[in-house]
Amino acid sequence: GGRYRGEDVAPSLRAAALDCWSLLATTLNDLEVSGDGTGRGMALLPLLAGCLDQPDAGLRRSAGEALALIHECRLGLGLTDDEGANATDRRYGRGTWEGCDPPEMEGVFDSAAQRVSELSVEGTRSMSRAARKRQRSDFRDFAATVVDDEPPDEEVSFQGGRVRLSSWREIVQLGSVRHCLQGGFQIQLMTNETLREIFSATFEASGASLSQLEKRLFMSKTSEASKAADRAMARNRRARDNVKNHFLTTDGEEI
Repeated sequence: GGRYRGEDVAPSLRAAALDCWSLLATTLNDLEVSGDGTGRGMALLPLLAGCLDQPDAGLRRSAGEALALIHECRLGLGLTDDEGANATDRRYGRGTWEGCDPPEMEGVFDSAAQRVSELSVEGTRSMSRAARKRQRSDFRDFAATVVDDEPPDEEVSFQGGRVRLSSWREIVQLGSVRHCLQGGFQIQLMTNETLREIFSATFEASGASLSQLEKRLFMSKTSEASKAADRAMARNRRARDNVKNHFLTTDGEEI
């Protein structure tokens, strides 16, 4: 919730917690996330519904992404053999929340799905134009899955190739990698064979190898990407040092 031990929890911390939960959920099977009675995501639905009504845009986005992931897993619990089923049976057999356990989660999910749909078209005047545009774009993607049962379709390009993402599991995982690597994300996609294999990266016929000029532009220590990565590492190192050297007594006084 929004409070812990009587203190308000910062929206950014709540958003980070939801992002961590979503990443961990990608390691579970569909039943463990959205199964009746036992699914971890089922218990999270009321919290996500509440977060979608919060004023913080980052918290709303994290809640929307988690909801899309949970519903994607719910879709995976539906009919696995469509042969012999008509269109209506297939539509309502896959991912239905009707008759779920506990039964009150059906109404909670429907309310959250409605809110996701609203956020895909609205934006308050207090938000900047860029923030409103991003919110609408993000929640249109969430609504496509949560409301229309459509899988996501996202493409990430890098020098000489691209990564195609067709599930929220993949999007959450790659988003976490991107956040950790910061300015080094593009370089790792170009040079890290393990990372390319995990996300099934494909290469353009003309870009399978980098020219000497491209290597200097993207991979040398003087490239803008390398400089950005160095700056990010320096900031993180300073932040860690500040935390390590900042101690408080039990009375709250610095020492």
